[in-house]
Order: sequence, then structure tokens, then C-alpha cells
Amino acid sequence: GWQAHGMLHSQFCATSIYANQVHYNWYVWPWHRLYLWSMEQKLQKAVGEPQLALHYWDWTKGENKIPALYFGDNNPLNNVTRQVDENDEIPKDFINVGAGFRASNFKTFGGYPAIRKKGEPQLDGLAEQSFHNNLHNWIGGQMATFVESGFDTIFYGHHGNCDRIFEAWQHYSPDNKLPDAEEWLEKRLFSTDGYGTPVDFKIKDLLDTEALGYRFADLDLNPDFCNPFVEADMPKRETVAGELTAPVNMATSDSDAIYMELIEKDRCHVILHFERAQLPYQPYCARVFFDYDNKSHYTGTFTILPILELDSVLLAQGVHLQIEVDKHLADAIEAKKPLAVTFQPVPLPNRNIPDEVLKLENISLKLPDA
Repeated sequence: GWQAHGMLHSQFCATSIYANQVHYNWYVWPWHRLYLWSMEQKLQKAVGEPQLALHYWDWTKGENKIPALYFGDNNPLNNVTRQVDENDEIPKDFINVGAGFRASNFKTFGGYPAIRKKGEPQLDGLAEQSFHNNLHNWIGGQMATFVESGFDTIFYGHHGNCDRIFEAWQHYSPDNKLPDAEEWLEKRLFSTDGYGTPVDFKIKDLLDTEALGYRFADLDLNPDFCNPFVEADMPKRETVAGELTAPVNMATSDSDAIYMELIEKDRCHVILHFERAQLPYQPYCARVFFDYDNKSHYTGTFTILPILELDSVLLAQGVHLQIEVDKHLADAIEAKKPLAVTFQPVPLPNRNIPDEVLKLENISLKLPDA
């Protein structure tokens, strides 16, 4: 039933057991595709309609607001824990998918292999860290937690669109290729079928949506959210409580290689690594800026969603953000000026900026693995 299906998400997304966790790694999109398939199967069985299809909510189109059909008294799609309503406008930088589409390396878009033990580098993909997490957190309530997000009906509209973006990424450029590693293709992911019976699928059997019984009507997203921001539309630096700034250690960064990439391509993806002293107990959303020579340049908006288990070591200290950078960073590298990174926390509707501080330390920039 509904409760069991919601708890299924918690089992694989709110756990600190490495073998089960599907977030923060390259299993996130195949597993959530399976989770959506499971919901669709259950709905088909419940109403006796094998052609019933789950919807998706294309939040790149329309008024940048949650559709009114998700609200209203006595509406089963409503969820009283949400901290926004149909009148709140989603910040445009929260749902920009372009940096993810331009990441031809799947590890940049979809994440690196899952860690197996404490101390291994944990790199979730740009898509998860940006528009996926940003919107979960912006909606708030159950949607802002791994434990309970599967209980909000809007989860399925949001993730239906994320699944669509996962599919669209593969068609965006001939350079965008899925992993061919056996570790990924042969990985067994677990869920339940339309009767609630446990099932497992290999990832290679989840890549063809038509084999799973569905096809997206189209893969067209609003180009305003796919193209790079023009300078005038970029978020600007403001004075915000809790702002964090720390220098980039250029000696431990791939400065020369990043510079050459930017000279050749005008923009590229890098891994921003930093350390922090403690685990956040609330979601943390920030706009990230590079600062040099008394200038600030926006590079992306990201949300860190923590695992709320006391014994969890996930996200404990070493943190990686996968970001897209442009020629402004090349200018900073060439000028050999001190470079800093600023995290500017974003105030969200009906919430305060979290009290805890990340205490940014030991920041470096690296090119992703091939």
C-alpha cells in the first residue's frame, strides 16, 4: 500500500548502510526509475487499468510555480507539510538543468561509483546536487527529507521529470554516454512489483523505458533552463547572514589543466572539494560564487541533504560539489590572483537559514575522472 511504498524509499535513501544507499552515487537515477515503475505498477493493479501512466511535472515550463492541482482541501494530492503553496515562485537558478546536460561525462552528471567504506571519496552527480535537491528542499516538509519524501504525492511529479531529464541527457549530445562498466550495468537494484512482492532488476534492464512499459511524450525542456545564464540573469551577491568564504588552495588544485580546458572549450566541469567539521542536521542550500580581484562570479546553486542518523558517516567531512565553470575562472588562474569560494545560503519560504556553519576548509578544484 501507500505506506509501504513510502517506506521503501526510506529504506534505500535514508540509510547509512553503504550497500543499500542509492543517493550520493551513480545508482540514484536508475533506482528512482525503478521506484517510479513500482508505483505505476501498484496504481495499475489498484484500479485495474494496465494503461494507467504516472505523470511528470515539467517545472521548466509554465509559471515556475507548483501546479494548483497539488493543493486544496480534501485533495488527496495535497500535503500539509509543504512549506510553499501555489503562489510561491521557484527561483530560476534552483531548476537550471543546463550544466548537467553539458556534462558529457556520466560521472559528472549522474555520480561516481558508490563508496564501500569510510574514507573513500563520495561524489554524487551535478544533477542530484542541483535541481533535484534544490526543489526537494524548496518544497520543504516531507519532501525535504529522505525518510519521508516518498509520502508526498508531488515526489512522483518531480521525480517523473528527473527521470525524463535522465533520458533527455542521453539524447542531448552524441558525447553523452552511459557507463559501460560491469559494476554499473550488472548492479542489482531492489524494489517491489504491483502486488508489493520484492523484485530486483539489473541496471542494464532499466535503461529502455519502453521495455518498462512507458515512453515520454517528448523530451523538450524550456531552453531558458538549459542554456547558460546570461550575465544579467545570474544571481547577484547579497549580504546574507551565514555567508561562508574560504580561499582555494591553488597548489593542490588542477589549475593548469583547468585553465587549458577553459581556453579550449570556454567552459568545463570541475570538482570542488572542501572539508567541514561536522555533519549538518538540516538541509543546506547555497549559491556558490568564485571571488577574485574584488569580483564575484556565480557558478551554481546547490543543496546538501543530510542523512539524519546519528551513526551515519555519510557526508561527514570530505564534501565534493560537481560544478560547471567558465572563462571567468580562466581569467583568475591566468592573473594568478588569490581565488576564494563563497557559499551564500539561500533563505527559503517560511524557514530560517540553518544555524550550523559548514566551516569551509582546504578547498581545491580538480578535473573529473574520464
